[in-house]
Amino acid sequence: MPGSTGVLAVVADAIGAARAEQVLTRFDRYSNQPNAITGAVRLPSDPALERAALRVFDDPDLGALAGLDASSLAEALDARTLWALLALAARADVTVLDRLPADTAERGAPKIATIRRAAAKHAAALGSAPASPAAPASAEAPGSSPAPAGNDVPALPEKVAQVASWLAAHPGADPRWFAARPGQRAAERRVAFRALGSIGTPAALDVLAGYARDGYPDVELAELHRAWGRFDRRAFAATMFRPEDTMLQLGACSTLEGIGAVQGLTGLGVILTERADLAPLAECTALRRLHVNVAGAAGVTGVEALSQLPGLTELHLLGTTRGADLTALRDTAVERLSLSLDGADGAFLTRLPHLRSLKLSGGSAPEDSGYDSEDGTVPLPAHPGLVDVVLRLLADGVQVVVLRHERSWVSRLTAAVPSDVYVVERSGYVGLTRDGSDVEGLGRRLFSNVVP
Repeated sequence: MPGSTGVLAVVADAIGAARAEQVLTRFDRYSNQPNAITGAVRLPSDPALERAALRVFDDPDLGALAGLDASSLAEALDARTLWALLALAARADVTVLDRLPADTAERGAPKIATIRRAAAKHAAALGSAPASPAAPASAEAPGSSPAPAGNDVPALPEKVAQVASWLAAHPGADPRWFAARPGQRAAERRVAFRALGSIGTPAALDVLAGYARDGYPDVELAELHRAWGRFDRRAFAATMFRPEDTMLQLGACSTLEGIGAVQGLTGLGVILTERADLAPLAECTALRRLHVNVAGAAGVTGVEALSQLPGLTELHLLGTTRGADLTALRDTAVERLSLSLDGADGAFLTRLPHLRSLKLSGGSAPEDSGYDSEDGTVPLPAHPGLVDVVLRLLADGVQVVVLRHERSWVSRLTAAVPSDVYVVERSGYVGLTRDGSDVEGLGRRLFSNVVP
């Protein structure tokens, strides 16, 4: 790891040399960066360690000692230990993630999103909002009336399971009783989300606005999706979802209706659990990065809306895509594409004018180790012409990554690649490139799962 001695010195200054060495050694023993992040976020709260981690990234003199000057930060963050420290630093100040170099933020977006969610959960557990300029300055929504206090407020439900019966016993409940307040516990926030979502009036949305933040823990996202359909969907989206510098993570939801009301949305990640209609995205003309996982067996209805997004350069479209006309992707500006063909003909991929990097799932046959039909959706084998398609892409200079477990077609592909194509196998992936200078970098990206 670059500057490992310097990092040890910085952390040791805060928590002592013996403990600093123990912590950093633990981080370095993880097999990959995502696991190191997971290990870090599971550590109990330790403000001294978290402030020390923040100093590594924020103090220019200490950063230089640790090898983290502007010219080397991206390289340093190839190390497991630095990602773990970044996860701890985000506990102290989540905006440290916003100050990363653009290239680092782009390549490490999935890990940064994980860290951001973990920081939000940590802050919620401590009863405070994450340290962020975008956090609401007041516990109440701007323009709303002050919440009633004292004897005017009845005893509120303590658990989500009690909300329905409590509301039935208190018809006409004032939404302001559930307003956000300093020091509120995570369980109380969930109760408020459920209650305000059940009330479902414009006044309830005004109060709910006081809970808006840059990112939500999964349990709060689930409550927001439960509530979304009870309000005007556009007003709700504009109120509760803020466009972040990297990605707005919506989690699992059944529809994107109303998402176009979120102004300035440049990145979006979502898991669609029912028939996936991407049409609402046509309004999101600022989108540059889009990650969609289609979890429902019904699949995606189509991708035509994506052709109306002139700045869309990174697209992940995974899961059940059968039945959709994927050829419409030819009319997009996508440069980096992760795609599940789900057995479809991939010939259109050779006509994506800007494509530079592709991660591809072609399909699974019964002989493949990843073949699984237990959920009722029988996997489809890769299209017979897919090997030829990938060879043409490689000839055009496109870097291609495929899934090693899809042996029914990948074994034919690797046997057919010409001698000027470099084959890199790592972490369940097979990377193919004609750029000899990038072989080592491709291996690192495969290991860290940051392709395409």
